[in-house]
Amino acid sequence: MMKTTKLKLLGGLGLILALVLIAGCDNDDSVSVDSTPEFQTLLQEVSSLPGEEFLFEGIVTDPAGIKTVNFKYDSWFLDKTIVKDSMPETYTISYKFKVPDDAEEFSTHVIPVTITNAGDVANTRDVVITLDKDISAPTITINSPVDGATVLMGAGNEIEMNIDLADRELAELKIESDILNETIALSGASFNYTNSLDVTNPGSYTFNITATDVTGNEASASVSVNVVTDLQFAAMFLTDETNDAALNQDIFGIPFTTEGSQATGEDGYVFTGRYYSSAANSEVRFVPQAGSFQPFTFGADPNTAGKLLLGQDATVNPIVLPDVGYYEITMDVRDLSYTVTPYTPIDATFDQVYILGRGIYINATTSTCTNNNDGSTQCWHFNSGKPFTQDANNDYLWTIDVTLQDQPNDNGANGFILNANTSGWAPFWRTNPDERSQTIPGGGSNYVFDDSALNKDYTFIFDTHLNRIIAKER
Repeated sequence: MMKTTKLKLLGGLGLILALVLIAGCDNDDSVSVDSTPEFQTLLQEVSSLPGEEFLFEGIVTDPAGIKTVNFKYDSWFLDKTIVKDSMPETYTISYKFKVPDDAEEFSTHVIPVTITNAGDVANTRDVVITLDKDISAPTITINSPVDGATVLMGAGNEIEMNIDLADRELAELKIESDILNETIALSGASFNYTNSLDVTNPGSYTFNITATDVTGNEASASVSVNVVTDLQFAAMFLTDETNDAALNQDIFGIPFTTEGSQATGEDGYVFTGRYYSSAANSEVRFVPQAGSFQPFTFGADPNTAGKLLLGQDATVNPIVLPDVGYYEITMDVRDLSYTVTPYTPIDATFDQVYILGRGIYINATTSTCTNNNDGSTQCWHFNSGKPFTQDANNDYLWTIDVTLQDQPNDNGANGFILNANTSGWAPFWRTNPDERSQTIPGGGSNYVFDDSALNKDYTFIFDTHLNRIIAKER
């Protein structure tokens, strides 16, 4: 009887031990495998920037199944584990991560990516993040020819090309036109292109210039040149400036546009400009190219009244306006003559003129988005218009000093319109989309500042008679 009892007891203990062993096996997630997870592909070199997202990309495989993917980098507080309960044999890695805003530009960071399979066998590869991403397009500087220039056909070399390119690493320059098509592979941070072109047929030639860097960033510019057999111009400008830098100092408005005659035989030869002389003996000249006094500048012949003198720069003798006031000046290229006629405007003046819009600051805290009644934010509205100052001697002339900068906490375009009413829109002026220095009463379109104009100080000068707006950097 005792023997039977012992056998039963031993049998029971064996059963319990077997159950414990089975339970222990059930609690162990790992299995015995003889494979190692493999990286079939992995993007191991990434260029990024502080504050920018980048993507971990790759394909991993294992016949036993992929269990986890881990990305770990303590310096950026990154410790992300992707767990795949289904344990696929193939898994595509696609994980976005934002570089911390305070990361140092041009620094390098090595981030291990670890994959494990169903048997907890691991494999690790490094992804190198370099914060040197090039997002800036190349710069194109056209030294010559001057855009809109008119050149006489002669013995050759009518058009002299001189173009500078700059970027972190240039890749290609392309020039396209009716008379020149060229593509040049580049390397390095800078390149100067020069070429002398013989033009056999008169006409207007536009050169489209494209520069590309190794990252694929692209910049483009264009320049147009009129090649003529005699002095005939597509446009003419009037200016009181005396050097090329001054001609290009403003957003718009310098030099002043003129009106070309449409009469038979006068097109391209006869031009009329209007000008306000703010002081006695003001000096002006005509230039057919907006950005330079070269290659042609027209002034006054000091020896013959009413006779034009053709020069190649601002040293040509100026046309002198003797008194304060408005003048109409007409020039004729055919016989190199000009007339100067003073006149008195008869159009209505305004008690006050305002600038409206967004991104236009009068001082550190007040802008054209600051409501004049309660201080709230209200952009592009007459409630927030800021007043110009009227000239002491000319009721048509208004000025205002401003700083252009992006309006915080507000989405919209930085730009302006003008009006003369604090309780309504009319009367208003907007700029001519074809010539931004011209304002159109009751018409035109809103002017939007280019980003390059922001964070600078300007003086806006508005003439309600001439319908001319100048934005001169100060």
